Amino acid sequence: MIDWAALGTSLRGRWAALRERKDVQRSLKVVRYSIFAGVVAYLLFRLTNVGWLDVVDNLPQSPWFYFFFVLRFVALPISELAIYEIVWQAPLLKHFFVFIRKRVYNFAVMGYSGEAFLTLWARRRLKLSDKKIIVGIKDNNLLSAFTSNSATVILIFFLASTDGLRAALAAFPGAGLLFALAFLSAGTLAILVIIFRRRLIALPPGVMPVLLSVHGVRQILIIGLHAAMYSAALPGAPLQAWLIFIAMQLVLSRIPFLPNQDVVYLTAALTLSPIVGMPEAAVAGMLVAEAGLSQLFNAVLFAATAPLARSTPIR
Repeated sequence: MIDWAALGTSLRGRWAALRERKDVQRSLKVVRYSIFAGVVAYLLFRLTNVGWLDVVDNLPQSPWFYFFFVLRFVALPISELAIYEIVWQAPLLKHFFVFIRKRVYNFAVMGYSGEAFLTLWARRRLKLSDKKIIVGIKDNNLLSAFTSNSATVILIFFLASTDGLRAALAAFPGAGLLFALAFLSAGTLAILVIIFRRRLIALPPGVMPVLLSVHGVRQILIIGLHAAMYSAALPGAPLQAWLIFIAMQLVLSRIPFLPNQDVVYLTAALTLSPIVGMPEAAVAGMLVAEAGLSQLFNAVLFAATAPLARSTPIR
């Protein structure tokens, strides 16, 4: 019988060793940013075709759009603050902006760079052992990935069962393959976490259900706020269209080490504009406003939280 846990550990070890090589790191960086440059070039092409003045004229007017955006932005750091207080058994409320910076790293820089920042910050400024810090981050990431993967599978399955996914799959070449791979990979990873949870997760008894509850509530809240934000901007569009947009965002968030998720999502979401049933300029204006706000928040908060990245511990 194949020992899947041992096989997974072996493959992870080989991949980690491979990634340590400088030539591999350089190659991965070139590939990653070449793809990102291509995404940005295509985004500019699409927006130019729509018309920049039309996009600006169609920026959302409803204040509710911006209100829901702020709530969605802070939902993740608030939930992670609560989670790490439980995992690390330490008061972290005064360090709330650490989790804001972590979010900025993950969404504006590269996936999982926020976890690297949090690890370094915690080692410098919290009186915790390295093992407790690293194991806590690892366990929380596994549970967060499990919840996100489960949400991705459920949403894709719901859209497919209601025939709502067909329009999305026809929106751009390769959409079917992207959604199929996301469904299979998310479902497989979720199942593996369930099967090997005792080997993978080292949380004390009773803690895992609490964390899963927090992750689950946050996931539902963020999906609801995302849909409410779009509905406030374009109230005449069908809810199912926004669920397809959100499914796309969830699919893209499952891609590891993706640079600047907000820009990549904006580019992908523009290809879905025909399913909304509204002028493309109106959809583009909404998506540009969302991405612009994200970049603005990321830049301002990255600068504002810069002291958190200094090497000198807080006394």
